[in-house]
Amino acid sequence: MNPIIVFFIFFIVGLFIGIFIWKIYRIRNEREKQAQKEQLENEIVSSLLELKKHTTLDVSTELDTGYGELSNKYDLIEIALENEVVSITIANDEGLPVISTLKDPCEESAEYSALFQSISKSSKNKPSKISIEYDEKHYLYIKPVVKNDIKLFIIIRSNIELDPTSERKLIREILNVLDEYFPLNS
Repeated sequence: MNPIIVFFIFFIVGLFIGIFIWKIYRIRNEREKQAQKEQLENEIVSSLLELKKHTTLDVSTELDTGYGELSNKYDLIEIALENEVVSITIANDEGLPVISTLKDPCEESAEYSALFQSISKSSKNKPSKISIEYDEKHYLYIKPVVKNDIKLFIIIRSNIELDPTSERKLIREILNVLDEYFPLNS
C-alpha cells in the first residue's frame, strides 16, 4: 500500500479518535458542573429552610397571639422562583417593608409605595396597578391590596414581562402567603 494513503488513513482515524475523546471530556465536565450546581442549589434551599426556622416566632408565642403555626418552607422565595421574578416585596401604606425576598427592602418599598401613591393622587382615574418597563429588559409591577383593613403594596421586579394570567396567578399566590402573616381577626 502506498505510504501516503496509509498516512491519510491513520490521520483521519486519529482525528476521529481525538474528536471522540474531546466530546467525552466535554460531556463529563458538563455533568460535573451540573452536579455541583444542583448541590449548591440544595445547600441554598436547606440554608433558607434553616433560616426560616430561626426567624419565625416561637410556636408558643404564635399560639398565644392567635397566629397559627407557620410552615417550614420559604413561601415568598418559592413563589419568586416558580414565577421567574427577581424579587417580591410587600410594603405597608407608610412604605415600610412587611415581607420581602430582598435582603434590605427598605429603600425599594419606600420609593415604590410613594411612587404609587403620588401617581394615584395626581391621576383622575385611580390606577389598580402600575407596570413600568425600564432598560428594555426589566419590569416593575406595583399592585395595591387591602388585607384585614391594612393597605399594602405588592412590588414585583422581573426580567420578563408578565402576561395578565401569570400576573393574576402570582398575585393570588402572594395573597395566600399574606394570609399567614395577616390572619383574619375573630
